[in-house]
Amino acid sequence: MLVTGLMALQGCATRPIERTEPNGSVAPARSMVPAFELYGRLSASDGTEAAHGQFHWRHTPDHDRLTVSTPLGQIVAQLTRNAAGAVLVLADGKRLEASDANTMLPAVLGVEAPLEALPNWVQAIPRSGARVLGLESGGRPARIGDSGWIIDYGEYATPLPDAVPRRLEASRGDTRIRLIIDEWNRLP
Repeated sequence: MLVTGLMALQGCATRPIERTEPNGSVAPARSMVPAFELYGRLSASDGTEAAHGQFHWRHTPDHDRLTVSTPLGQIVAQLTRNAAGAVLVLADGKRLEASDANTMLPAVLGVEAPLEALPNWVQAIPRSGARVLGLESGGRPARIGDSGWIIDYGEYATPLPDAVPRRLEASRGDTRIRLIIDEWNRLP
């Protein structure tokens, strides 16, 4: 279940995206960062069980590598995705392979999440069809609705308009994914 929070395993657009709120106001355009590296903490819950840990996620349009550890730093799982497919290696050495990383989550982790949406979520940029449901005082998204998910942004890294989120929570029904991003690096 720990890996769920950060496995966005699809490519990203690089064009600025303008968002319209339900009341018609427009959030300032933000540019998608196509390649990044994140370090942070996560928790995931399906309403019955919960898990907590640390993560390191390196994302490019063509490749993802996500390592999830216990709060004490023991590696729980590492997921790698590229054009050939996805490989998930668990702490006990068990190796799972699939053509699509999405197929590994429900059976192995117990929480479903739209993996292709997560690069957008961690940048507070709605995907096509998603909507900004509210802005915070600095004009950045405070809440986004995306395919039945509600993503709340509790804190941004800085007060700048293009700052990345530091805290976010995605929820859908009983499922909750919480991320605290401690370090964010753009990659070349």
